[in-house]
Amino acid sequence: MRYEKKLMTAAAEAGSFLSGANASSQENEASFLPKEWYFIRQISTENLTRIPEESKTFTLGRDHRIDLDTVSGQAGKGGEECIVYNTFELEEDRELGFGAGADWWLEAYLNGEKIYSTMKYGNEVGSFSADNHVFTGNGKKGKNLLAVIVRRGATSWSFCWKEKSLLSASPSMPVTVTADPGKVTDRIKLMNAVNNGPIQDSGGRSNMALWREAAIPYARNHDASFYANYGGAHTVDVHLIFPDFEKDPEDPASYDFTLTDWYLERIREAGSQIFYRLGSKIEHEPKKYGTRVPPDFKKWAIICEHIIRHYNEGWADGFHWNILYWEIWNEPDLRVGNGSPTWQGTEEQFFELYRTAATHLKRRFPDLKIGGPAVCYVGPWTRRFLAAMTANGERVPLDFFSWHGYSSNPLKMKSHILLARRLLDEAGYTETESILNEWNYCPPGGSAGDKFQAIIGIRGAAYAASVMCAGQDSPLDMLMYYDARPSVWNGLFGFYRCEPLKTYYVFLAWSKLVKLGRQIPVDTQEKTGLFAVGATDGKKTGVLICRYFDRENPPDELPVTFKLKDGDLRGAKLYLIDETHDLAEIPYETDPDGGLRFTMKADAIAYLEK
Repeated sequence: MRYEKKLMTAAAEAGSFLSGANASSQENEASFLPKEWYFIRQISTENLTRIPEESKTFTLGRDHRIDLDTVSGQAGKGGEECIVYNTFELEEDRELGFGAGADWWLEAYLNGEKIYSTMKYGNEVGSFSADNHVFTGNGKKGKNLLAVIVRRGATSWSFCWKEKSLLSASPSMPVTVTADPGKVTDRIKLMNAVNNGPIQDSGGRSNMALWREAAIPYARNHDASFYANYGGAHTVDVHLIFPDFEKDPEDPASYDFTLTDWYLERIREAGSQIFYRLGSKIEHEPKKYGTRVPPDFKKWAIICEHIIRHYNEGWADGFHWNILYWEIWNEPDLRVGNGSPTWQGTEEQFFELYRTAATHLKRRFPDLKIGGPAVCYVGPWTRRFLAAMTANGERVPLDFFSWHGYSSNPLKMKSHILLARRLLDEAGYTETESILNEWNYCPPGGSAGDKFQAIIGIRGAAYAASVMCAGQDSPLDMLMYYDARPSVWNGLFGFYRCEPLKTYYVFLAWSKLVKLGRQIPVDTQEKTGLFAVGATDGKKTGVLICRYFDRENPPDELPVTFKLKDGDLRGAKLYLIDETHDLAEIPYETDPDGGLRFTMKADAIAYLEK
């Protein structure tokens, strides 16, 4: 009966379905926070339970945000702290929902009791909004005091706060999720591409069948030369294919394609297309080989031209594979200069290398996608790169912009996606694809062993699903998981037996959405920790639902009612990925309206098919 009561309460709170993939849920509680806030610099235990008389008053902006430097009247210093307050009254004891963000740390107290803190790792998200952190606190009948310590970041003292509906903020309050197959929107994007290819060695290890079943669309060949079974130190990298830079780039005898051909053929046999990185693997060793500055940029471009000709035009006993994506270099912004594991020159030298190579290759192959440069971070270096590519009215070819990101927060990844798109558009590259072609779960804190263990477990899988959902609902063109190569970064396949790991089943489920083709809106009522994407082919509907929390103490199970707008889910199939299920079909209950009811643990993924 308790479960039934929770479901009835959730249904009442959820209200009617709101169309649109990013539709906002109804705010179910009346606004309880007055507009007037208070500010003081003095930090003490006493000041968490009362508002000092000398406090300044302020109000938040229309986006629920303010820079506290403006309240203070002067620019603060990085690490400086203050307290902001709000006082409000309630007619009864009740749980309240909040959303907050800051540059860069905050800690919230309600009536002297700590209810949330980002002091350990900071805001994490990157862009500051009141949706960065969603949580609840227990209000009491009568007067309440909200006190928030805000520690300043290096560049601003941003503070964001707003009320949230309890339905959205409480992670375990039952929720109704609704999909509308009648409203087809965008295509399902290729969020299930990877770095590197399948495994098939002489000892009998193979994941070719699993690879084909998951229908992995693209395999980027960066870092392939780390793995002996791909050909090792004779594979993919430009300086390995063309080992003597003094030789003639027009002479086929100057090239060694043998093992790269062998490796790339297996990728194609597994059903994937090749995303070719021109450059070198990362070099952590004290002596560098492939990441050194090429002595002649034009000659390096001509060598790359002949590599493309070998695989697309049959040159030097080659192939006609029509490899579309050709990426220039990898992470030139990672510790630029002598000793860098990725680029030994200055950034100006790299800008000239990219300009020379991209211009030459695009002129030679106008129908191919020439891009890069696979930046380590989207930030100031990216701005300088784009400025150099467009200086003096020039527009260097950039068919796709590739970049990397490792995190444990899907909202942070989405903020970087938005930033990358904004920087490209501002530079005039409005048609340039944005491709996040290295990403994985990377939790803050803990040992390296703990991080890598998490990647192969259910939390790594839930994080992957949440990023794929976030990528689908943002201006990103493709995701490429790092890595499918046997390594500590591989959450898809076991190292010794190539068995499927938890994240593999997420990729398998996503391939079902890709096959269906077109996205449909799914309303999750803005439930914290819940991500969803739906698709249809006009006859069949599929929905992926992920519940992800990067917490030491994750919340309780969540009762979910799933509905199709103007549809009936009786007879649907429901599959689950969690600690004990590997996309296995599970039973469910139905309500009188044809809704489907089940529960989800924290860090779990469900796939529904009707």
